[in-house]
Formats: sequence, structure tokens, C-alpha cells
Amino acid sequence: MTRVLTARPNHTIATLNSAASPRVVIRPAAGGVAVEIRPLVRTRGARWRLGLAGAAILAAALFGGARLARVWEAGLKKGSFQDLPLSTLVPVTLAVGVSTPFALLGLVALAFAEEQIEVTQDSIAIRSTAFERTRVRIIPRREVSAWVETYRPLPPWWTWAVRRLAARAGGRLVPLAGAAGQREKREIGLCLARATGLPLLAASGRPIEGPETAKILR
Repeated sequence: MTRVLTARPNHTIATLNSAASPRVVIRPAAGGVAVEIRPLVRTRGARWRLGLAGAAILAAALFGGARLARVWEAGLKKGSFQDLPLSTLVPVTLAVGVSTPFALLGLVALAFAEEQIEVTQDSIAIRSTAFERTRVRIIPRREVSAWVETYRPLPPWWTWAVRRLAARAGGRLVPLAGAAGQREKREIGLCLARATGLPLLAASGRPIEGPETAKILR
């Protein structure tokens, strides 16, 4: 059973699930709103999906690595690389060797990442935890002019969402909700917009209008 608290102008939204605690929790707070993004590994389904994704990446790397090894072996024996030019073989080998560890590292970061966004009357605090390190960013609320969806490659590098969510503050974009998915980012952005009275802008620059109630996915 899902209970939704409806937001009015300058108020906030909270989505609560009585059966199971949702991964993204939004609570009203004094003068603003508090958003909590919990680790993916807290649910069995997410653990299975992450495990399967890791296994698929590893299997693909092993398959590609085995084929590349045969090409290297044949080329070195013949003294020439006819099947695949050396100018192509070297970058492809480096790509497989470098991208696989980074992809697995990114999955680990996604699995255990946590984030808290606290909006008060005076400031916006973003606390991000990954690899057992916590980074705290505090932005004066008066400097924030809008919430923005963008396709710019903002940090963190390990996020699985192509579309990023950020706060526009002082002419720069401050990324947030890196561990959230595409749909979760949209709902978080709408809730922050309602809580602060600032617009949520799409990548095209147009304002995004959401329903009066929103559902935060588990």
C-alpha cells in the first residue's frame, strides 16, 4: 500500500510505502525537504540484477580477450597482423583491458552509494558516500536559480543514468542524485522544484511540469 502526500505550491512531497521501505525517500523538513537515496544492495532483486550485470561484463571481457589473444598470437607467429591491423588491435586491446575494471568498479560504486539532499531555508546540503568516503557540498539557497536535467558528462563517472540532474548555482551546475535512475531523477527534481519554488528545466531548457502527486520508485 502506497500513501502519497500531495504537494501544494511551496510545499513538499513524500512518498511512503508501508509494505517495504523505498530506496528513494523524500520527507518534508523545516523550510524545505530531505531526500535520501539508499544503496541498491539493500534489496534482493537489486543484488541479483547487479550480480548478473557484473557476470555479463566479465563474460564479455573474457570472450573478447580470448579472441584478441588469438589474434595477437597469430600475428606474432606470422610476423604480420593481417586479420586485424596493429593500429586497430592495440586500441581495442587497451579498451577491453581498461574498460572492464572500470565497469566493474562502477557497478560496485552504484551498489553501495548513498546520498542525502537536505534543503533548508538557508542552504542546500548534498552528502554523497561512495567507496566509504563521504563528500559534503553546501550551497547557499539564494545562489540556486533552477534545477536542471542535462546530458553533460557531470560527475560521478559511475552513474548509470545518461541524463544527469543538477542544481544551477552561480552559473555552474552542481550534480546530485548520481545513484538514482532516470525516472527517479525526474521525480526527485520535481519534488525539489516544488519544495523550493524553483523551476525544473529539461535539457532543452524548457520547464518541466509534473503532476500534483508523484510516486518514487523502489
